[in-house]
Amino acid sequence: MNTCMKKSIVFIACLLIAVICVQAQYSSDTLNQLDAKGLKQGYWKKYSGDTLKYEGRFEHGVPVGKFVYYYFDGKVKSESIYSDNGKNSSTIMFFPEGAKLSEGKFINQKREGIWITYDGYDAVISEVEYKNGQKWGLSKRFYQTGELLETVQFINGWMDGQYLQYFPDSILKIKGTYANTKRNGTWAFYHGNGTVYMSGQYVDGIRQGDWVINDEAGKIIVRENIKDGKVVSREVFQKDKDPLELNKKDSQLDIENRGKTSTDNGIGDPLYDMY
Repeated sequence: MNTCMKKSIVFIACLLIAVICVQAQYSSDTLNQLDAKGLKQGYWKKYSGDTLKYEGRFEHGVPVGKFVYYYFDGKVKSESIYSDNGKNSSTIMFFPEGAKLSEGKFINQKREGIWITYDGYDAVISEVEYKNGQKWGLSKRFYQTGELLETVQFINGWMDGQYLQYFPDSILKIKGTYANTKRNGTWAFYHGNGTVYMSGQYVDGIRQGDWVINDEAGKIIVRENIKDGKVVSREVFQKDKDPLELNKKDSQLDIENRGKTSTDNGIGDPLYDMY
């Protein structure tokens, strides 16, 4: 190798080192900067101790474009795309394991429009409407298999309107109305075949008046008169299907069988989950 070639190699190496140093200095100079008014400007990486909390770009204190937020272990917690001078953001949130948790829109840092929540396996489990940060409009929940589980109306964060719940096969299970998050008006609970199991009136969340319990054929089992949530009188039409009698039998069997198996906990299943 002649002297001229050696000098060329040394010159190129020095030039590369200089370029790298300038780039590093430029990168350092442009990260986490403030403008003349003391507002965040350019690309920022915000840390809490040694932990990166978020990174993204600002224009005179306003977030612009994509921001990424992190859990303490460095995994992505959420991603937001900012627009309209930082007022709006489309956001996706993630479980710590990385699966999608929820997605929706913020306006002025408050939830707005439909927000979708996932179960961690990409199945939608809820769709909720928001207005100015409050649940407002139709809220839906789903079984993990995709079928509709329930719907309810919200006004300013309070359940207010019709409530419907379904069995996994889409047959109606419960129908009623909420007012200020309390049950009001006629409520009906259904058998799996679609006939009414039980129905009656609620006033401010308390059962009142006549309540009727029917069998799957639609025939009356019991009629109860209720005042302020307490049974005043009962008229039994089918004793062998009376919930009170069935509960007594279940309790007696439970007492007789208690201790016979290692899994017995002495607690019987409720006759109906919404009674």
